[in-house]
Amino acid sequence: MKGWIFILFTFLLVSPAMSQVDQTAFKENIKIIKAYKGKLYFGIQNYNLFKNNEFYNNIEPGFTIFGSVINASLKYYPTNTILIEGGIHLLTYYGTGKFDQVTPIIRLQYQPVRNLNIVFGKIVGGLNHGYIEPLYRFERYFEDTPETGLQILFKSNHFDTDLYIDWRKYIYRDSFNEKEVYSLGWVNTIKFREKSKAFQVDLPIQALLVHKGGQVDTTDIPAESILNLAMGISIKYNFNGFISETGATFYYSSYNNLPGENEPVFSNGNAIYPIIYAKSKWINIYLGYWNAYQFIAPLGEPLFSSVSHTDENLTFPERELFIFKLDFHYQIIPGAFIGARYEGYYDILGTNIYENKSQYDSSFGVYINFTRDFFLTDIKKFK
Repeated sequence: MKGWIFILFTFLLVSPAMSQVDQTAFKENIKIIKAYKGKLYFGIQNYNLFKNNEFYNNIEPGFTIFGSVINASLKYYPTNTILIEGGIHLLTYYGTGKFDQVTPIIRLQYQPVRNLNIVFGKIVGGLNHGYIEPLYRFERYFEDTPETGLQILFKSNHFDTDLYIDWRKYIYRDSFNEKEVYSLGWVNTIKFREKSKAFQVDLPIQALLVHKGGQVDTTDIPAESILNLAMGISIKYNFNGFISETGATFYYSSYNNLPGENEPVFSNGNAIYPIIYAKSKWINIYLGYWNAYQFIAPLGEPLFSSVSHTDENLTFPERELFIFKLDFHYQIIPGAFIGARYEGYYDILGTNIYENKSQYDSSFGVYINFTRDFFLTDIKKFK
């Protein structure tokens, strides 16, 4: 197996080769345009997802997600550098007959220069961060409440950065029986490329810290801080034909349980994650390999983990997966997307506690997303 890994690694470094499944349909454009000054808009985001996880392992049981999300808000631009937004987030799972989440949306965004955005309140979260799947699970964008906190975004021709804190659980001064929960993330991409060049090289660097604790709580649950890191090299080549892009990425990822009150199952771990892919206008294909030792990621896809999510006493220190993904996506109109995905995970070592037996888990899903801002009025005329 070591020989195979060496061959694959060599191929990644010399092949025309970003690794992630295309998430364009789920990303948010928050650039402030000078012409918006003094204007009031109504913004709507609608996500509709069906995803069936056919899992038969001992780490994560199979389940189905089927529901809709609506984010509706009013957006006011008092200057050409500031956005004030307020609205509501609604989530319903089909068959419940109710809203499973009703959460306010509040955001203040300041864009002092063209490449820099400072966001307070509802940050640009979820799949917008661009984490690899072992660190951030795909359907989490749909299940979790909107991320809220403080964020700094910088984007240029040669460097992108996303630094943020997502305050996941707030505790009041007199709440002695709860733990505060927050995640601190920093996602960077160093780009060695020019827009006019077909061949591009990126250096992705990702960090995600999840903390559960507090200074005033009296619970018996120990505080913990888990840090995940991922870094690597991404190579891609753009074409003008049916195949628009091919590429490859090699990631080295790590897990560290920072010193605290808890006694973790594993204190640290690591993994390698090479991926090759090909993209066309409507269909993308991805092949990946995951080789990990004692790896844990609180927000990641559980299938990559070394600890069972149903029983934390059930562990699988060595993990080895082959990953296949087929992604269909189509832009109906600007802001409206329809798509379908198939994902396969071939577990070489398996999670049978009695014997090493390989197994195959898969998932398939469809989605329809719509995002649009509608102009309402020009506030300046009322002055």
